[in-house]
Amino acid sequence: MLAFRLTGIPREINCKWIIIRENGRLPLKVAIYEPASAADKLPCLLYIHGGAFSYKASAHHKKLACIYALEANCRVVLPDYHLLPEHPYPTAYQDVLSVYKWLLKNAESLLIDRELIGIAGDSSGGAIAAAICNAYEKEALPIPCAQMLIYPVTDASMSTKSIKLYSDTPLWNSQNNKKMWEFYLKNVTGENIRNASPMQNVLPHKLPDTYIETAEYDCLHDEGVLYAERLMEAGAKVELNDTKGTIHGYDSAIKTQIAQNNIEKRILFLKKCFSSRN
Repeated sequence: MLAFRLTGIPREINCKWIIIRENGRLPLKVAIYEPASAADKLPCLLYIHGGAFSYKASAHHKKLACIYALEANCRVVLPDYHLLPEHPYPTAYQDVLSVYKWLLKNAESLLIDRELIGIAGDSSGGAIAAAICNAYEKEALPIPCAQMLIYPVTDASMSTKSIKLYSDTPLWNSQNNKKMWEFYLKNVTGENIRNASPMQNVLPHKLPDTYIETAEYDCLHDEGVLYAERLMEAGAKVELNDTKGTIHGYDSAIKTQIAQNNIEKRILFLKKCFSSRN
C-alpha cells in the first residue's frame, strides 16, 4: 500500500477519492483518474484490480489506470473493494456491482457518458469484471459498452491442462490458485459457485464487445482461451490476444517492449468501444 501511495501521478492526470455508501453496504473508497484537461462528459472504465481477491491495488494498477485514462481519454474508476480473508464471495462482487450502479445513477454529476461505461479487470479482478458483465441483464442494468479481461481468473473447477502444467511458475501458479478459490468460496455452494465462476455463469442474451489477453506460461492460460471461445460461441465479438513468452503479471515490467505493445492493443480496443454506442 505504501508503494501505491508513493507512486506519482502524471501531471496530465487528476485523481480524486470518493467514499460511496450504497444500499446499506460497507463504505467503499473509489479512486477516479481523469485527464487533467477534461471538462466535459467522457467515457468511463470501471477497472477492477487483481490480487487473488486478497490484496489492495498495487502501484502497477495505479500506473495502468493513469495510462488508460490518458490514452483512451476516459475517466477510470478504481474501487477499493473488500478483500479476503475477512470478506469471501460475494462481498467483492457485490461491492463492484454497487459501484457500477452508482456510476449509472450519478453519471451526470460525475461527467460520465452513461452509455459508454466499460468494465475491465486483471487476474482475479477479471473474474469480478466478467461476472458483472454476465449479470447486467438479470440485474436490469444497461449493458457495459466493453469488457476487457487481462489474464483473467474464469474457472473455479481448475480442470485445464495449463492448471495441471504450471504449478510452480513465478508470480502465480496453480497451487496459489487453488488456495485462492478455497478462501474465496468459503461456505459457498451450488448456484453461488456458478455465479462466482465466469465459466459456469449463465450468459445474458447480449454480451459486450470483449478483449481477452492471456499469458503463455500461466496456469490461467487455458481457461482464458476457453472463456474467449465460450463468449464467441454465444455471439460476442471477442478479440483474443494470446501473448507469447509471457508469465502471469508480465506487464508489471511496464516499460518492456512486450508490455508496451500489448497495453497499446488494450488502448486501441477501448478507443474503438468508446467511439461507438451499442
